[in-house]
Amino acid sequence: MEEFRDALAARAINSVLMTSDAEEVGLSRFDLGPHANELGIRRVVRGAWTTTTEANPETWHLIRAIALMRRQVGEIGAHGHTALLVHGLPVVRAGLDRVHLYSPRASATRRRADYSVWAGSHPLEQVMRHDLLTTAESTVGVAAAIVWSGVTGNPSTALVAADAALRRRLVTEADLAVAAKALPRGVRGVSAVRAAVAQADSRRESPGESLTALVCQQLGFALRPQVEIGPYRVDFLIEGTNVIVEFDGALKYDDRAALVREKRREDDLRARGYVVVRLMWDDLRQPAVVAEKLRRALMVAA
Repeated sequence: MEEFRDALAARAINSVLMTSDAEEVGLSRFDLGPHANELGIRRVVRGAWTTTTEANPETWHLIRAIALMRRQVGEIGAHGHTALLVHGLPVVRAGLDRVHLYSPRASATRRRADYSVWAGSHPLEQVMRHDLLTTAESTVGVAAAIVWSGVTGNPSTALVAADAALRRRLVTEADLAVAAKALPRGVRGVSAVRAAVAQADSRRESPGESLTALVCQQLGFALRPQVEIGPYRVDFLIEGTNVIVEFDGALKYDDRAALVREKRREDDLRARGYVVVRLMWDDLRQPAVVAEKLRRALMVAA
């Protein structure tokens, strides 16, 4: 069976091939399951396989979306936070078990066991921004993908994607405002999504920074992003104070030299009269912890 591996890989489009592709190279559909390891393939959904045998959850979600789109009849594209992946934008706080698709010809939204096909009037476009893609896939536009990701995911999903899209100049604030206003009444959480998108800021440089700003804003702390202090640039400064807020994804210092440099930087900032608060992913999941850290820092800085 290994002699068919290269032929299947050549047939795959964006790592996805259909059972009919296998039949065209001389394999029976009954050969695929028992010989998947030899063939270098993995089942995605009924009738679809992938040549990508290892993938992180986001990439696997995109592979499933591609497979489901190839199974559909008629005009179909990615929607919501599924579309964010096609556009190469970050996806946070959104479930990856359900794929979200979109058909401009559908009269009503259809919900299946593990995917939904939304109805509406958004135009579809061909996009190739995710690293997996070597051929363009159909999707709603960037602004629509962002605002609807707040519906299919969470308002914070939309904010993180909006920050990234603004930073990469894939969309403008005006585009986001128009798309947010176009969300129909009655859509779950529409007010929260509009409020989140209105806070988008291109100066925030990572999903962690976007969520840090959101959590702090919800707690009543106004943050100014990317502030230069002497030779340094810090993630945030609490407005009107000398309290610096920095987001650390997981301490990102892989070697001792980098750790020493960061320690010296922080010591220098403190010597200049600043108080430094570091937040990590676990902190952002516990707003009360963030509030206590910031209150203590403000007391020290007073």
